[in-house]
Amino acid sequence: MSWENGIYGMIPKDDWLSIPFNPTRQNDPVDSLFGDEKTDNLTASWENIAAEYQLPAMAQFHAFDTKTNTTYRLPVDNRNIEKGLIKVKINQSERLQALLKTGVRDDAMYNYVVQDGARLAEQVFTRTKVAKNEVLATGKFTIVENNLNLTVDYGVKSEQTSFVLDLSSTADISSQLQNIIETAEEMGKTITGMITSKKNITKMRRNAGLQKEINSNVGVGALIRSADLSAYLEDEFGITTIITNDLRYNANNNIIGADGRPVVVTKRYFPDDKITFFASTPNNRLGIGLWGDPPSVINPLMTASASNVSPYVYIDQFTENDPAVLWTRASGLFVPVIYDPSTLFIATTNGISLDKTAVTLAAEGTATLTATTTPAGATVTWSTSDEDVATVSDGTVTAVAVGKATITATTEIDGHTYTASCVVTVSAGV
Repeated sequence: MSWENGIYGMIPKDDWLSIPFNPTRQNDPVDSLFGDEKTDNLTASWENIAAEYQLPAMAQFHAFDTKTNTTYRLPVDNRNIEKGLIKVKINQSERLQALLKTGVRDDAMYNYVVQDGARLAEQVFTRTKVAKNEVLATGKFTIVENNLNLTVDYGVKSEQTSFVLDLSSTADISSQLQNIIETAEEMGKTITGMITSKKNITKMRRNAGLQKEINSNVGVGALIRSADLSAYLEDEFGITTIITNDLRYNANNNIIGADGRPVVVTKRYFPDDKITFFASTPNNRLGIGLWGDPPSVINPLMTASASNVSPYVYIDQFTENDPAVLWTRASGLFVPVIYDPSTLFIATTNGISLDKTAVTLAAEGTATLTATTTPAGATVTWSTSDEDVATVSDGTVTAVAVGKATITATTEIDGHTYTASCVVTVSAGV
């Protein structure tokens, strides 16, 4: 085969056009809420979106001879758009030399270079997915990398992001949810969905108050069925869409371990201590990822598949003469945009939960309870309602005599006290 300009490892430009790039990706549930779109002008597209989705404003009546009032245009943070360049590169010369040493034939080298380009493009795309999830979880988009330290502010108000939810087993979750629903209604929005983690959904299923509301008194202590919880949230609060995102990615930024291998740094796309409630928009999406052309595009377009519209990532190759190196690079100009900042209502989950809500033991039997706090690492204290029935020490429960006792785990977070409990039944024989 022939290489571009006779440079070993440089794929001809026309070949890049015909190569089908479809990297295998995890099915990100956020894709249904946050699509992708190619635009020739990021700033103009953002301004158009900001104007289209604002709450309808009232014009005023005028007499025929009075001056027309001037309306306003919602501001967008266009100062930071040019900072949205994502790029990554690989030393292709070094890579080719390593492949040759392992016995890879020249005619097979072409495919290895193409695969390198696809992997680089996937890294660019992963960074955009991180950005989308951050916007949904915080209402902002931050870039703290490569000597950049900036925040893109979409105008999500502090009263929309300052909710704190106690999901402990004894908390009044229903009243807390109602408060968020009513806050949204006061802003002219109707909440229809939520995105969170499976951990938070499980906490709701273990909550005694919700168990009583959904399953009546006889159901307290029994884990709520997922379908029943979904039906309850729809009937009581109008939440018809429940999305859980527990996907993770490798956040390693070229960290090499002592063994010479890259260190895997696993992070979540969507934080597990957040619940974002959202109101519906005309197109049933919360935002869009706007893609523009990187400033230095040399080689053709490489398309990575996404939800409905593919984002645009560019692959190019270039050489440096000191030392002589061939590089393969993937780059994309990207900024996530919220359609309507007033549609997001973001809660942080604080509290404590136990892995068990009920335990049955024989006299002198033991069981271990594990407490999980949000945020993690909070101090937990343990107590029992009846030491003559059961005692507890650092989560280890010891049955003393026949009867029932409630074991309570308590933690204090930001000046608030949170508790979780487990009912211990001690029988003569189990």
